[in-house]
Amino acid sequence: MRLSILRQALSACRLTLCVCVLASLFTRDAHAAATTRTRFAVVIGNNRSLQGDRPDLHYADDDAARYFEILQTIAPERVWLLSTFDRDTERLFSETHARALVPSRAELQRVGSEIATRVRAEAAQGHETEVYFVFAGHGDVDQGKGFIELQDARFTSSDLETWLRSIPFTRAHVLLDSCNSFFMLGVRQPGGRHFATSEDVARSLATRLPNVGVFFSTNAEGESFEWSELQSGIFSHVVRSGLLGAADANADGQITYLELAAFVDTATKAVPNPNMRPHVFARGPGAADETAIAETTSRTGTRSFKLGQASPMRLRVRDANGIPLLDTHSEANAMVAFALPERWASEATVERRDFGLNPRASEALSLYRVPDASETLSFDTLQPLAARGGARGADKIFEHLFAEPFGPNAVAQYALDQRLAPQPVFGVTREDAARMQILLAQIASAERNQRITGGFALLGAGAVVAGAGGTMLYYGNRLDGMTNKSAHTAGSIFVGLGSAYLLGSAYLFSVPATGEDAESEFRHAVETNGDYGHAFAVADRRLNEMIAAERRLRWVRGFIGATMFTLGGAVVLGNELDGVRPDARFQSRVLGGTTAVFGATVLGTAILFESPAERLTKLWHDPTFVHVQPSVSLGPTGAMFGLSGTF
Repeated sequence: MRLSILRQALSACRLTLCVCVLASLFTRDAHAAATTRTRFAVVIGNNRSLQGDRPDLHYADDDAARYFEILQTIAPERVWLLSTFDRDTERLFSETHARALVPSRAELQRVGSEIATRVRAEAAQGHETEVYFVFAGHGDVDQGKGFIELQDARFTSSDLETWLRSIPFTRAHVLLDSCNSFFMLGVRQPGGRHFATSEDVARSLATRLPNVGVFFSTNAEGESFEWSELQSGIFSHVVRSGLLGAADANADGQITYLELAAFVDTATKAVPNPNMRPHVFARGPGAADETAIAETTSRTGTRSFKLGQASPMRLRVRDANGIPLLDTHSEANAMVAFALPERWASEATVERRDFGLNPRASEALSLYRVPDASETLSFDTLQPLAARGGARGADKIFEHLFAEPFGPNAVAQYALDQRLAPQPVFGVTREDAARMQILLAQIASAERNQRITGGFALLGAGAVVAGAGGTMLYYGNRLDGMTNKSAHTAGSIFVGLGSAYLLGSAYLFSVPATGEDAESEFRHAVETNGDYGHAFAVADRRLNEMIAAERRLRWVRGFIGATMFTLGGAVVLGNELDGVRPDARFQSRVLGGTTAVFGATVLGTAILFESPAERLTKLWHDPTFVHVQPSVSLGPTGAMFGLSGTF
């Protein structure tokens, strides 16, 4: 009886377990169906600039074509390309050229409306949606507002924000390869600052665009760097190499914002000139840098590669025309997994350089042909080729690209460096740095002149007062109206006061003012490490500290001046009313009167006169002030002087 009951209980448990498993599978499948993700993308490439003094780019259209073909594997038939190809690019990308639209403002707005309609339809079916916005071309900043240049008009930071807000996506990724791309964030520097920190950016994005991730170079330069060897912009080539899968450090099929940022930083850190080295800003949607910006496992129309070995290796993949498609330098025992579009993989070659255990040792070059096969390719399935002479010559400036190996260790080191490094500064252009240099030079010059003038004034006053005191000590009671004691007393006081003046003059002659120190520190910082953004932020904070100190000093000077004026006047008035002896009255008039006059002078200067640093910094912090220059015009009746500029 008991055995029968036990069997029934076990049978019921099995049935319950099966029901739970089936329910779990059904729930998981339903959840997977409910979270199906549909992706859309718009890619813009524009070589030409609306500004006549700016040279055209050569490879922005090539970059756009390559981004388009990569994104076609991620969002097939849901990618819009806005670009005008030159003749060479049209030949290289003949099929892609047929898909290209005019990169105009109206066309971009129309594409945005079409994407918004399709995103709403996907959302109505319960699907998540992702939108990519990719731009390669010219960009700039005008009075603090960033813009990118389309064929017929500017597209500003506020235009981009409005465009993104019009599409009800689940999340979006904005990738910009343009000059001054930081300003496209539309971040307003708090407190009237002329720069923004990473915390400012994160706070602003989290408030305004919480489901948008951004990835771009923060270089605030007036030119983009392209390399004919790559037929691409430097930044775009490195980013595309990472998006193809080279940045997937842990080979899990997910390329996160952190991994891609670490990949770009590692690949370019050995470039000697810091101005030609991309300084990346990466922020995932919702400030989650572990969010994937791309996946390699869910792509269509690609050829997959998994290449690795025990020692570090440097890989380059070239297409049938010999143009580099992907570059990477992997750490020892790190697997490089990437996926090439089928058209790229056809007749492509793989270059492998082995460094052995010593990354600086002479590398050995091996060549492979990519076979016509659909399976995942490894070194065992690639077809070896005989090496053809030496490697293609690289431009001296960029020969250090991909010099450092990348992998899990590089990502961990990058994350650690980001935490330990000073908070990065964004939004500072070379023009801003030059203006700061001019401002600090003007403040330093004014303070130096003021210091030297004050030193000579104190020197002269000290000599006169000390000379008068010496005269009193020497002549004593032979001076009219003075006894020997009073003369010695007054003389000692005057000599001491004169000596104080002389010491003050020596201090002014020998010790630089705060503004002079600030100018020297700024110049040294820029010349030493080339990070003018950080030097600018330090100088800006130093200016604010100087102004606060100057204001406190003015209050102190005003208080001291008022006290001296009150005490000196009280001494003179009291002795005059008390009818003291003539010699005492003389001393009170000299000492009290001098004290009162000196106190009034100090009080007047504290109230009426600003320091050079205060006057110049007031213009610097005035948001309406941009540039002013004097002008003189001559007429038949005389001359007219005026100020002209932009406010």
